Amino acid sequence: MRDEFLRVCVWLYLGTSLILGVSMGYAYYVNARLSANDPQKQNYHPLAFALLPIWPLELLAFIVLFILRAVLYGLFLVAFTLMLIFVRQPFLLRLLLRAAKYVGDRMLRLNTWFIYQLFPSLQPRPA
Repeated sequence: MRDEFLRVCVWLYLGTSLILGVSMGYAYYVNARLSANDPQKQNYHPLAFALLPIWPLELLAFIVLFILRAVLYGLFLVAFTLMLIFVRQPFLLRLLLRAAKYVGDRMLRLNTWFIYQLFPSLQPRPA
């Protein structure tokens, strides 16, 4: 009984892998025939076919991540609704503005440093 189950699993795995491999090959062929300036052209690496044998793990990861996203979205909706009901201050807006200022300051500082490294002549002269 167990051997028959394993045989069915192996044949199912091989059949699905064959279908996925043919589909991947056809998609790669169609993509390779598109012109270079076509907006639908993707940059697929030929070694992507090497990951074909682990498609069950990829499918499992996709399903788990989908469920996790759905649960987190539901928790966010419940928490946001409760915060709107019980907390009457615009704390969320203040928190978002503080986060935006923090990220913006860091990015401006980093980009300014890059510019000064690439173009030292643009550095301000000491007075």
